Amino acid sequence: MPLRLISGMLRSSGNDAMLIMDSGMVNQFVLVTKQAILDIEAPPRCDESRLQQHIQIFSNIASEKYDRGDVKSDGRVWITSDDVAKWKRVH
Repeated sequence: MPLRLISGMLRSSGNDAMLIMDSGMVNQFVLVTKQAILDIEAPPRCDESRLQQHIQIFSNIASEKYDRGDVKSDGRVWITSDDVAKWKRVH
């Protein structure tokens, strides 16, 4: 079942972002690394505006990873710069 975005925000540390997504049964937490946010668009920028501008892309990547069972041992889906690079190649 695809994940649906509930909310997303840059963490106060500025080192990553957290998305909260609905799996249909429970909330799924998704971590988006700083490098993934920097790599989503040129020029590189990691701020709340950039996250919100591309939140649907990050949500889609997270949903695809979740559906494949690509979940870390801490229970979260992690979106890295490698995931962004793969998305860019396809789109």
